[in-house]
Amino acid sequence: MLRQRLITAAFLLLLVFVLIFQASSPVFLVFLMLLALFAGQEWGRLSLFSRPFALLLGLVLAVLLLLPLWLSNLIGPMLADISVAAWLLWAVLMLAVSPSMLDRASIWQRPFTGFMLLPAFLPAFWFALQLQRQSPHQLLWVILIISAGDVGAMTFGKLWGRRRLIPRVSPGKTWEGLMGGLLASAIVGTLGAWIWLGAHPLVLCSGALLGVVTAIFAVIGDLAESYLKRRADRKDSGQLLPGHGGLLDRLDSISAGIPVFVAGIYYLGWWK
Repeated sequence: MLRQRLITAAFLLLLVFVLIFQASSPVFLVFLMLLALFAGQEWGRLSLFSRPFALLLGLVLAVLLLLPLWLSNLIGPMLADISVAAWLLWAVLMLAVSPSMLDRASIWQRPFTGFMLLPAFLPAFWFALQLQRQSPHQLLWVILIISAGDVGAMTFGKLWGRRRLIPRVSPGKTWEGLMGGLLASAIVGTLGAWIWLGAHPLVLCSGALLGVVTAIFAVIGDLAESYLKRRADRKDSGQLLPGHGGLLDRLDSISAGIPVFVAGIYYLGWWK
């Protein structure tokens, strides 16, 4: 299982690297639209939508990726701030409300859960498009920060994990794993700042802080999807990626991490 997971992760990182630095903007847009289509369907199934409605949700998400082509001022720091606030609300929801089974929930909760996808995922996709076009190394940087956090959390959790983080949402996550993930993300944040911005101590400290904050939001995104899976009584969002489950199992942390990363580089003066 671990070997399959690592092989899939290596392939995905290589694919993403090539697309970030070699693909034209239209090709990258088509790639993200395909991701949105499949991710939207998986989210719809976790929301217990019928198959046609899950497909419709994916199509809506994919089509909405085209909005910045007409609304060029849509992507900016205000959108990042709104997205960060939305993910913080998700965190409060998970802490305050027990993940009861969605099939026994009131009838309005299914469409509400389903359409929460749009404010949760759209900003991250839009920022990915913007970064790939104007500052591809920053898009690679945030993906590496989040990936390092995932690897660090998995490693520390397996070796030293004892105390569960939020057992009623995700029983497998531990405080030790969280600390390992934050440490790994801080290291990658520092390295990225050193490589692309210089070795000034303030720059390095800012890079480490950016890595930690991005990793915290990535964990919130991961827990949000775990919350939905618990409500839908599913182990994975799908079986598209060998060793990883569904596409959402990879995109959840990235969707929450990218907006706070963008907000961070904007307020630090690193937004290109």
